[in-house]
Amino acid sequence: MLSKVSIVVPIYNVEKYIHRCVDSLRNQTYKNIEIILVDDGSPDNCPIICDEYAKMDSRIRVIHKENGGLSDARNVGIDKATGKFLLFIDGDDYVELNMVERSIEVAQSSNSNVVIWGFFADYVDDNETLIKSVVHKHESGIFRKSEYKNILIGKNLIGNLGYAWNKMYELSLLKENNFKFTRGLSLVEDIVFNSSVLSHCEKIAFLDEPLIHYMQRSRVTLGTKFYEDYFEIKQKGIEAVENLLLAWNQEPRVISKIIGSLVFESIRTTIGQLSRANNLSKRDRKEYLDRILSNPNIYEVLEDTELASLKDKGIYKLIQFKQSYLLLLFYRLLQK
Repeated sequence: MLSKVSIVVPIYNVEKYIHRCVDSLRNQTYKNIEIILVDDGSPDNCPIICDEYAKMDSRIRVIHKENGGLSDARNVGIDKATGKFLLFIDGDDYVELNMVERSIEVAQSSNSNVVIWGFFADYVDDNETLIKSVVHKHESGIFRKSEYKNILIGKNLIGNLGYAWNKMYELSLLKENNFKFTRGLSLVEDIVFNSSVLSHCEKIAFLDEPLIHYMQRSRVTLGTKFYEDYFEIKQKGIEAVENLLLAWNQEPRVISKIIGSLVFESIRTTIGQLSRANNLSKRDRKEYLDRILSNPNIYEVLEDTELASLKDKGIYKLIQFKQSYLLLLFYRLLQK
């Protein structure tokens, strides 16, 4: 008998997108699935839509709960899942119709605990018209724990490791080790979860196919609220990546290059967020960035950073000379 696959879909405020998401799951070429729609206290019509789907398809189960955030919704899904394997899909994305078939084929033929595949980053306008689609994928391969040091760590793979929705997990691995998402953690909850899971796997399979559409929708960027722990949260994600690479016995030189690049990128994104912050004064923004750039440990990590463009090299120089005001001004001008 074909093994059952559980698909957990946290649902919150995705009324405009839920039909395409759920329909892409219902129409999978692999039929022995259960679809667990976790209504996380959604304030729109999603709870009604979920119940309607459950009436149409006996494979769909709906869990209504108070709002607890993405991590909490996924954890409820883990607890309720009954399949041999488990996937997480976000309610505003959709998947290729052979996603489950391809991933379980690889999981069972290789006896892997986790299968990791690529994705399409689909950029759409306000009418959901596709502007461009960018494929993010990595090399195929099957690795036992003793071979993790041989995994070729490239930029695409690091990015792909950081998501929960492009992986098939063996459910017993998650339940027996009590692997859960950190409730209340945002931005980096996926890589923190994956770092623990992938460090404990006996075998991992990498599939060089994009099987899910990660939707990139336009967002208003003229003003946004800045959270004061933003940079610290990003560092938690970087620490999770480092812990995973250490567990995989990757070479120190490889690890230092990757961590340097991630720290540089986290500083860049923090500056970008600060430059748009509408809840901080100019002085507050500069003082926040001054605190980051005054940390001597950052410069030691950044020594191994590979800079791909003249713009990055210029930003790096401004960081080295602790030019907070110029960095914020530069990023502010980019928004215009």
